[in-house]
Amino acid sequence: MEFIIILLVVCAVAAALLISRFSHHGNPFPFHKRQQLFTVVERSFLQLLERAVGEKYKIINRVKLADVLELKENADDKSRRAAMQKLNAKYLDYVLCNTEDMSIVAVIDLVNNSNLQGHKAVPDWFVQGALETAGIPYVRMKVKAGYTVADIQQGLAAKLGNIPMAPSPLIKGTVKRGPTRPVRPLAGSTPNLPTPMAKPQTPALVQVS
Repeated sequence: MEFIIILLVVCAVAAALLISRFSHHGNPFPFHKRQQLFTVVERSFLQLLERAVGEKYKIINRVKLADVLELKENADDKSRRAAMQKLNAKYLDYVLCNTEDMSIVAVIDLVNNSNLQGHKAVPDWFVQGALETAGIPYVRMKVKAGYTVADIQQGLAAKLGNIPMAPSPLIKGTVKRGPTRPVRPLAGSTPNLPTPMAKPQTPALVQVS
């Protein structure tokens, strides 16, 4: 009887070890689904970016730098290996492409420099130098709360030129037109005083060189 109990205990321990080894070491797929593909900031910026460029460009997200650049044929083996290792390790937030042939137009990276651990707070000299060498406009945009479509268009304009603004929505109803002829002021009326100029507002989204 004791031998059977000991045998059962040994079998149970062996089965537990086997299950533990399979689940932690031997399982080739130790994954689970992410809750969200984008962070809140990335998702909000993507929605504004889509509105900012309209149908002029296609937007591709999270592109590997190796998919944007390729090595020159005359590169030596040592330089090729080192460059490819860096190209495969770098990711770009957004890539603007031509809608007709999907050719690369520009690259956009979000910058959160609220602290040194912020997303791409420190400029990556390799990414910037590689894109500039290849002639691809590189836009780094500092993210702040409350940025608008106009702020994004302003940031892109420095690199890509002016982007057509989206048309203003039409408001249904009648609009009362003003008089077509000058109106004589009433006697004793208070003269019009100059309206004080409003203070310029700081844009919420700033292009970072």
